[in-house]
Amino acid sequence: MAVIALAGLPGAPGVTSTALALLRTWPLEEGRRLVLAECDPDGGAVLAGALQGQVAADRGLRNLAVSSRTQDLVTAFWPQLIALENDEKRSERNRLLLPGLTSPDQASSLTPVWGQLADLFAGIDGHGHDVLVDLGRSGAFGPAGVLALRADTVLLVMRGTVRSVHAAATRIQTLRALMDGESGRGSGALGLLLIRQGPFGPREVETELGVRVVASLPYRPEEAAVLSDGAPENARFMTSKLMAAARDATSPVRQHVATRRARLSSPLQQRLLNGAAGAR
Repeated sequence: MAVIALAGLPGAPGVTSTALALLRTWPLEEGRRLVLAECDPDGGAVLAGALQGQVAADRGLRNLAVSSRTQDLVTAFWPQLIALENDEKRSERNRLLLPGLTSPDQASSLTPVWGQLADLFAGIDGHGHDVLVDLGRSGAFGPAGVLALRADTVLLVMRGTVRSVHAAATRIQTLRALMDGESGRGSGALGLLLIRQGPFGPREVETELGVRVVASLPYRPEEAAVLSDGAPENARFMTSKLMAAARDATSPVRQHVATRRARLSSPLQQRLLNGAAGAR
């Protein structure tokens, strides 16, 4: 159904926690699976954070890059995934993690792989897998930026603070230029996911930045700590305000993707795209 890239801003707005909240609440139709790919060039956070080092760091993006040198990337991809939820009603596990880099120094080895990975995500989308791509604060730019350019939608995770709105304005300007370039799919794929901290709500943020707030989540640091740092999870966590809001957020995000895809597949849009391609 979708390849959704989540990008952040300076100041740690909670991209990975948001991605994990969506991963755990995303509705999965029969036969579909969801992959969270940690593609932050600054390094992944889930193994040491939410999973508290309980899973060995022997799979992930770095190993994928190494394995892809000797075998097809698709073949190398699947053994690198970790199942985060066991659905007892089925034999397979349906919520999967591709762990990120363990050090920013490893990012250079991924330079030839990012584009292949973007193609892979688009391909498995057509075979029953949705993909959430965690790009962190810097992954939407530079070599990893191809993942944003080829995603169905790019959601900029931000807060309603003066600092965050100011930082978002600069990032949005850069993202629009990249997404409207010949390698992008158009800045219409850009949206905001607002963490409701600070004086600015969705309407004010949209007015200020000129980008739609697709969904929002409450600022609940104690609940978010379960996702960011592996804080103890009680029996009521999945019905907490944060996770209930994340569950509600999946509907407008999915609708945003569906509307975008329908628009891109329209005959008029196809003629416009073909005309633009011919003019290059």
